[in-house]
Amino acid sequence: MKEAIVTIKVTDVERRIIIKALTDLRDEQIRKHKSYDFIEDIINKSAMATTSRERYRYEER
Repeated sequence: MKEAIVTIKVTDVERRIIIKALTDLRDEQIRKHKSYDFIEDIINKSAMATTSRERYRYEER
């Protein structure tokens, strides 16, 4: 069975916040001598994600 692919739309600032939070989590896992490979995979996917050109679309949150 295939895993579901989830797509989220975030601004550039939100993307940087997510990557920073994941980096902090990875560093904490390293300090505790726990596995962190899966976190690095998510960081890499987030950093290399394609960007959408919908600049002028406004969404109220």
